[in-house]
Amino acid sequence: MTLTKHVLILGAGFGGLASANLLRKSLPHEHQITVIDKSPYFMMGVINLWILSGTRTLDDSRVALNKLENKGVRFLNDEIISVDLSRNMVNTRSDQKLKYDYLILALGVELVPEQIKGFKDSGGFDLYDAEQIPKLREKILSLKSGRIAICIADIPYKCPPAPYEASLLINDILVTNGTRDSVDLDIYSPTPIALPVAGPKISQDVVNLLNKHNINFHPLHKLKRVNRELEFGNGNRMDYDVLICIPPHKIPVMVANSPGLLKEGENWINVDKFTLRTNYENVFAIGDVTEIKVNRYVAIPKAGIFAEAEAKVVSQQIIDEITNNNNKSQNPRFDGKGYCFMEIGNKNAGYIDADFYNETGPITKLESPSEESYHRKVDFERSRINEWLL
Repeated sequence: MTLTKHVLILGAGFGGLASANLLRKSLPHEHQITVIDKSPYFMMGVINLWILSGTRTLDDSRVALNKLENKGVRFLNDEIISVDLSRNMVNTRSDQKLKYDYLILALGVELVPEQIKGFKDSGGFDLYDAEQIPKLREKILSLKSGRIAICIADIPYKCPPAPYEASLLINDILVTNGTRDSVDLDIYSPTPIALPVAGPKISQDVVNLLNKHNINFHPLHKLKRVNRELEFGNGNRMDYDVLICIPPHKIPVMVANSPGLLKEGENWINVDKFTLRTNYENVFAIGDVTEIKVNRYVAIPKAGIFAEAEAKVVSQQIIDEITNNNNKSQNPRFDGKGYCFMEIGNKNAGYIDADFYNETGPITKLESPSEESYHRKVDFERSRINEWLL
């Protein structure tokens, strides 16, 4: 007789939603699947850019997470405080204590713009805060002249192409608005190349694309302080009229409150690069909360497509163990492959394909921007929402 199992999933982003759906489709219904998230709704980060460009609205883009209940997945809108690994228990803000047989940590990251001195009082915008994007769009549309500065505060950050996509979409907005010739557009990055995770060739392709649209890329500019000017670690100072920031990211607080999840000296959860298992039995971690080193310089990017791929591998392992599948479904392993779309405006997007576990070293390829890739990006969002929540 099979004992009833409880799979607990912390976080309802790409990894959490993909896991919940895959598990529910393959496990008998006597086994319980629970997802916990402090947000009551799901919205892909890519939609921030569509709100910025005016093709979507915030209200039309949020999908209630309680729709998971219709799929046979329990959803708790609660904040996770800590994990007690010795007792297989999760503690929440509402004082619930939830036992688990399998635990999937799909917690994502926390954004900490307050780490940038002066940013809070600068009137700047957080590109990754959806609530701020409508006001940012209004600000750009009302700007008749001046300088728009986009600052990548630190690495790693979610969706590496996003700041460059934002600059190209803003360029599109300004052109349509008739103000492009009187507005300077600059991107500042702390790294020596645009996309370290993609390598020098694609990084140069991105910079060439920016140059083509008169967008200035400033490497090795780590934002130190925001005052009346932007102050960088290299001593440079630049003025601005509109400031857009990709804020620093950090591990969720609950991870630090859970002894054993984070090794000393590490900033992210360490997992096996193929199975996504932690050092604790039946505890997995996927997506942005992890750091999977490919080599000395490169780690798997913090992007939803990788969290989804990792979710498939973890879910299959759990399904095999619970259903006593001796064949282990061809021994599922994460292959380090993924892709993303880089929007450039005018309903065109490039396509970046990556293989980080390639034997000779990571390989990334960039296809030229096309309308087809843009529509594939739109369909990517629509298909996941339909599959996971509708």
